[in-house]
Amino acid sequence: MGNTRKQVLVIGGGLAGITAALAAAKYGAQVTLVTSGPGTFALSGGTVSIQGMSSEQPYLEEAIDFFRAMTAAAGCEYKGACNERTFIPNIMGGFQEVLLAPASVWAGRPVNGSKVIVAGIHGLSGFSAQLTAELLSAAVKKLGIQVKYSAATTEIPRLQNHSFTSLDVANYLEDKQNQKHLAELVQPLVRDNDLLLLPAIFGSKIKEQEFAEFIKQVGCSVGELVTVPPSMAGLRVFQLLQRYLTQAGVESNPGYPVQALQLEDGLCTAAILDTPGRKRVIKAQSIIVATGRINRNSIAITIAGKDNETFLQEDARVNEQLQLVNKNNLPVAANVYGAGNILETYECKSGNALAIVTGYRAGMLAAGVAR
Repeated sequence: MGNTRKQVLVIGGGLAGITAALAAAKYGAQVTLVTSGPGTFALSGGTVSIQGMSSEQPYLEEAIDFFRAMTAAAGCEYKGACNERTFIPNIMGGFQEVLLAPASVWAGRPVNGSKVIVAGIHGLSGFSAQLTAELLSAAVKKLGIQVKYSAATTEIPRLQNHSFTSLDVANYLEDKQNQKHLAELVQPLVRDNDLLLLPAIFGSKIKEQEFAEFIKQVGCSVGELVTVPPSMAGLRVFQLLQRYLTQAGVESNPGYPVQALQLEDGLCTAAILDTPGRKRVIKAQSIIVATGRINRNSIAITIAGKDNETFLQEDARVNEQLQLVNKNNLPVAANVYGAGNILETYECKSGNALAIVTGYRAGMLAAGVAR
């Protein structure tokens, strides 16, 4: 008996592409994902905001629920909900409004009447615990919340002889014994504080149970401060989702960009990968373009029997069915969908939310679920 599962090709391995691939797989499609590299999500703090986006956005709540289930299954739990916006602190001493955040980042939100110790590590470049605590103390008053922030610094003996980055600490903390050692170093700083805030320094491979064990050893709640890109919080979520793609049955093809889409009789029949030597042809029944803006490439559109070609560009437009449309507002092809930050509706503050909503719905539509 032949394979009746719909074949879906997702172009782009950022947040929109991953969401689209997993959504299509959920709805029964056989999914292949191709990407030339990670998008902006992997470099960010991994937070999701809908600032500038209507809370009445179609499929928003359904897509957010899917995203939370997806990340929980991948081992990177998110906190938050569509009707629960909060403020989380960042390494610059300010607060940002979010809808969702990784659990470790969400833990840093200001709680009225609490006492928080901001812990620094001597030699860590780009971070001053004292300055961050002072700025947070000033910023939290504007939110009308009473929180006492103070600062302290510790040293990691193996790292004390030179200046290092959060990535250096993250690599160090991939080892469980080093996680335990850090807990022992910061535990005396806790005293009577309710929360310990650290910059996002935990390794990209640390699992939820390991972070829970670290919290237990410290003796109070622990939160991570969103750092400037590249932030370990976003990188950790991205890598866990990458692994989860395989578990969900998605075939990943990293490293090579899509060079062209082949069209015939109003449908896209295949994508051409720019691989060394002979170009690789991937056939599919539905195509989702989620290339993002950092990794965007000019993808040629070739039509059978014609010599000329056009190109997909950034600021792409889609119709209500998320089909990519041309300058005449006609579908490029009936089975080619767009999702994520490549779309003209992209806004920086709500970019991750747009990626989740459009990625989820594009995956659903590409798999043949019409709603």
